[in-house]
Amino acid sequence: MKQINLGIQVVPILNADDGYPIIDECIELIQSSGIPHTVTPFETVLEGPYSEIMELVNRIHETANRLSPETVINIRIHSKRGEDVIGTDKTDKFQIK
Repeated sequence: MKQINLGIQVVPILNADDGYPIIDECIELIQSSGIPHTVTPFETVLEGPYSEIMELVNRIHETANRLSPETVINIRIHSKRGEDVIGTDKTDKFQIK
């Protein structure tokens, strides 16, 4: 199964102070999944097999819906037919050497 990159942003429709704990719980799900990821201020980027990542996305969706009366989840997927998508292939050229 080929690797994909997926960016996910969870946005509970609440005031910020009430929303951050929900976002934190979703990030804890990601951290405990074993899927390689990078947390940024705007989204978390995951890298791994499509089916494993989508199972995790489903758990994040269920968790956000349980904790917030309304949530927007933004997802971006980068995949290639027959090839892995590796994040460092896209970012290494920008690293300070």
